[in-house]
Amino acid sequence: MRRLSKSHLLMLAIGMILGAIALGVVEAATSATSEVRVGARLLDDGRVEVGLQQLQEDGSWADLEAPSSRFLPPNATVGEWRHSNQISVTAVVEEEIVRDPPIMCVLGHAYPVDDRFWQWTLASSRVAGIQYGIDMRLYGARDSEEHAADLRDCIANEPVAIATSLPYAEALAEPLAEAREAGILVVTFNSGADDADSVNSLLHIGLDDYTGGVQAGAELNEAGVTGTVLCVIHETDNIGLRQRCEGLEDGYAGSVEEMFVDLLGPTEFAAVQGHLAERIAAGGVGGIVTLNHDTGMAALAAAEDSEAEIALASFGFSDGLAEAVRNGDMLFLVWDHPVIQGYLAVSAMAMAFTLEISQLNSEVFLNGAKILIEPTLADQERAAELQSMFRFAERLRGEAEDSEDTGP
Repeated sequence: MRRLSKSHLLMLAIGMILGAIALGVVEAATSATSEVRVGARLLDDGRVEVGLQQLQEDGSWADLEAPSSRFLPPNATVGEWRHSNQISVTAVVEEEIVRDPPIMCVLGHAYPVDDRFWQWTLASSRVAGIQYGIDMRLYGARDSEEHAADLRDCIANEPVAIATSLPYAEALAEPLAEAREAGILVVTFNSGADDADSVNSLLHIGLDDYTGGVQAGAELNEAGVTGTVLCVIHETDNIGLRQRCEGLEDGYAGSVEEMFVDLLGPTEFAAVQGHLAERIAAGGVGGIVTLNHDTGMAALAAAEDSEAEIALASFGFSDGLAEAVRNGDMLFLVWDHPVIQGYLAVSAMAMAFTLEISQLNSEVFLNGAKILIEPTLADQERAAELQSMFRFAERLRGEAEDSEDTGP
């Protein structure tokens, strides 16, 4: 899998933006143009004869068109207009391409109202859609069955492209095959990089989940953490979360225990906190690594209630998690870059569509490439930067919601 630095990602984004300029051609205009000139000559009997000449494509003038009524008598009244009969000329018609804003869909695997990561991811997709001039349709689902249903709903709207997360490729394979059969371009993002080829994704953009886990494990070693580290998985069928735990197991010097919790949203917070508190009370826990914001906050609450000396870390980001890092209650965060993922998912669709309308084969040009973002670790020294990132992401989400309320 190819890994890109931040500078490479910036260049990719710029290239996609430039490549998608063709999406903005939505106005239609028809005009007819022809260059002509009037010829006139004085005859021996005092009359004036007039005619019309038309400029040809090669720059020469055609023969003079002489209408039947083309003579001005010598006794014509001064100041009086006289007209010849009509004659036909050939006009060049210029017409721009008429194209409605293309419909594109972005599909995540959680409800934005319940999951901060997907709030920001879909918000940045919405912003990208506005910038590209796309009729954007955004979806969130809590399970594979609903996700598949969302894909079919999107297909019914006849989009030109679909970008979907791929946490459970087998469950989404059939509707994605239906999309391809309908001529819809398919790209994938977020979870499922290893499965992208199985659904014939043109391009996959996502976080390098395994590397994020390895980095987290190494950071725990550096902090001197010992004992069992819990890797808390909040979506049991999400392959990307399992890869984070696998990376943690390979990066941490001690033992790692996967712990599954059923997190459907803020209403389940107390239950998750309770499960974590019970496991802490059972003993042997030296650290907890959670994989999103909500489980991170639950782990903070459980550790505080138990009064145990437990090292905490989390994937994801929020002001609450950032404050915990600044205060030393949490060692670090693994920033999973929702803004980049959501924006580049739309950019990938725009690029694929631009290739197609340029009569280029997107399958050949993109060739199933995988672009994995290396996670960013944010520790106590980067607390101020965390605060600024939070404010930016919140503003981005607010602007996207405002634009959705008012319409494009």
